[in-house]
Amino acid sequence: MYNKVIGGFCYTKFMYSHFVDEHIKGHHKYIATPEDPATSLKNESVYHFIVRSCIGSHVNVWNREVKRIKKEQGDNVPFTIVLINNKMTLFFLIHFTIVSSIYYFLGWESLKF
Repeated sequence: MYNKVIGGFCYTKFMYSHFVDEHIKGHHKYIATPEDPATSLKNESVYHFIVRSCIGSHVNVWNREVKRIKKEQGDNVPFTIVLINNKMTLFFLIHFTIVSSIYYFLGWESLKF
């Protein structure tokens, strides 16, 4: 548990908390296949890869969480329950809190840095 918390903290520092789940449940399962957004495609530019990887990993974790919630709660679960129980919502709230705190206590210049 300790190692998981420390690993999650490392990703949270640069607003990429969701990758803790995506790395194990997505990347390791689909490594080097088109389903893995964390694997670059042949002849893909680094800029295209970064955008595709960031968006794709967020979408994968969100969809995986929705599937988990529907399995636990049933297929007719309201969207509000999905939103509240989704880990991605928690990750975004943590990131928002970090950014807001930096802005509030240290100002715009620190936030840009």
